[in-house]
Amino acid sequence: MHWQFIPYLFPGTSAVISSALALTAWRRRPAPGAISFCLLMLAMAVWSLGYALELTSPVLSLNVFWHNFAWLGAIAAPTLWLTFALHYTGRASWLTRQYMVLLVIEPLITLLLVWTNGNHGLIESIVRLDSVGPFSSLVVTPDLWYWVNLIYSCLLLFLGAFILCSFILTAARSSHLFRVQGASLLVAMGVPWVINVIVISSLNPFPYLNLTPFALLISCMLFAKALYLFQLLDIVPVGREMVIESMREAAIVLDAHNRIVDLNPAARRLVNFGTSKVVGQPFARIFSIWPLLVELCCNLTEGVMNDEVIIGQDEGEGETQRYFGLRISPLYRQNGHLAVTGRLIVLSDISGRIQAERALKESEERFRNIFAEVPIGMAVVDSDGHVLQVNRAFCEMLGYREQELIARSISAITHPNDVGKDMLLAEQALKGEITSYQVEKRYLKKNHETLWCDLTATLLRNQDGRVIYSLVMLENIIERKRAKLLEEERHHVAYELHDGLAQVAASAHQHLQAFASHYHPRSPQARQELNRALELAQHSVREARRLIAGLRPTTLDDFGLAAALRLQIEAQRTDGWTISYDEALGSERLPAAIETTLFSIVQEALTNVRKHGHTTRVRLALERRDSKIRLEVQDWGCGFDPRTLLREFCPGEHVGIRAMQERVELVGGHFLISSQPGVGTLLVAEVPALVSDERSMQ
Repeated sequence: MHWQFIPYLFPGTSAVISSALALTAWRRRPAPGAISFCLLMLAMAVWSLGYALELTSPVLSLNVFWHNFAWLGAIAAPTLWLTFALHYTGRASWLTRQYMVLLVIEPLITLLLVWTNGNHGLIESIVRLDSVGPFSSLVVTPDLWYWVNLIYSCLLLFLGAFILCSFILTAARSSHLFRVQGASLLVAMGVPWVINVIVISSLNPFPYLNLTPFALLISCMLFAKALYLFQLLDIVPVGREMVIESMREAAIVLDAHNRIVDLNPAARRLVNFGTSKVVGQPFARIFSIWPLLVELCCNLTEGVMNDEVIIGQDEGEGETQRYFGLRISPLYRQNGHLAVTGRLIVLSDISGRIQAERALKESEERFRNIFAEVPIGMAVVDSDGHVLQVNRAFCEMLGYREQELIARSISAITHPNDVGKDMLLAEQALKGEITSYQVEKRYLKKNHETLWCDLTATLLRNQDGRVIYSLVMLENIIERKRAKLLEEERHHVAYELHDGLAQVAASAHQHLQAFASHYHPRSPQARQELNRALELAQHSVREARRLIAGLRPTTLDDFGLAAALRLQIEAQRTDGWTISYDEALGSERLPAAIETTLFSIVQEALTNVRKHGHTTRVRLALERRDSKIRLEVQDWGCGFDPRTLLREFCPGEHVGIRAMQERVELVGGHFLISSQPGVGTLLVAEVPALVSDERSMQ
């Protein structure tokens, strides 16, 4: 091996290793101190590379250039070392903008003086190239600012070393990994500066070489060991002071005489005092606004307390109670035997959790009350279809006691003809195809009677999407079913009258007319009896048609609501009524239930006008408004006081009004009536334009 190449090899190798370490640190830049460590390695790389190129330069000017280039790394290294030490130990908050400006003032001045040294000589007064030895080396004589920079650099190095040592002795003492990390950093940064002191003090065994850049190779190897072997910037320590300061819990340290030794920011916020004002003060005086806390802490003489207590109230928040988790632990000193030297008080604000638990409890209580008292039947059913819980209305609807329904299958109380449909919908809900469903369904009461209900079932799932139970709601629709059956019966009777009795009466009337046209009785009595028979036959036809119209006019089924009302109004006009009719339904037919309901409302309203209004002047309006059908019936009769509708009805009183209101509500509409004595009455009914007997599934 050619030994003359070693002076070039060492600084060059140091520059390469430093660059590799900088790249590794950059890849770990989210870690505390990684960026400053990366810059420190780059500074060392510049320092080493500058010296290696300085040794290879044969002329003075080029030698001076690379010498000044190496100064870039040497000047930046101490500042970057201190910055890294602060970041690594969790004291980055010390590096405020003002402090950073102060730190870089001296390096910037030094850098300026280095590159202008030929004009003033404040850094190095004598600069020459020595070619006597085996290497061409630059010989310089340090001047004033050189020593200023050296002292400043040593101060930064010692300060960074002190911060790192104190951290190793305190925060990292519990971990061997952090101890070896810190020790490697101290040695790696100390080696080049120790060598630098040796060079300056004329103890250099190779006077023609500056050994400091050679020592950087040792530093790089130690840094590499810390980075790759001891996981530097991979597993980083968190300072205990940082942990305590950033705790959301209030931490208070007391001595044996209950005086405050230390407290974190969370504890300071409880009393609105700075640390300097409370340290050394009696705990009872500083926390006097929390008397219960003072009492608990001062009365505890030994042992550990761990409890949840109401400490006090916030005056600024409407006297809101504050709840804390309180833990009081003794602090010991190890000196041959355990001696209690103070106590640690930790307060965790659990007001939010307590209030949330209270709100949850109140919500559960409200749900239980609603569940128990709601007038519709409600049941909680498990995923297998067994009853877990029922309310009072559910029991009353089916005639069972609660104990008889618990754990019973819903299918067991379902009408046999509806079990299949119910199970099909339940399977679709369990598969997630639908979240809930509504359907008309029959149940079997305890006395074996059939109960028609409107069933709404909703499945509730856990976070994994598994069904935990379902909520079943039943609404008794037996009255709706009876009304529907009654309407169907009226429809059937109307058609029987139309196709039977009405046809016979009309035929008899026609035959009598034909007989009267061919046979002319000679006696006046016979002619009178024949005319009377014709009148009775004609009256029978009119009565049959009136009965059919009262039950359900065939025109309503054949031609729709508008045509049926028009015929009804024409009949009323024939009897001497003055009726105005405004219709804007359009050509589209309405559902049968809506047509029947509105026609019945008009019939009942005209009957009330004739019986109670004592007038024959009526306005009737029927129009489609988006998805609503609006019916208005107005008369100018005697009217009545609407307040009479607010009290309980006597038997037979306002029966027509109640019937109209119930009919409208059965199809999901709204019924309004306004009246004034001596002025008249306005009746308004609004119903949905689309109504389906089968409930939609969601």
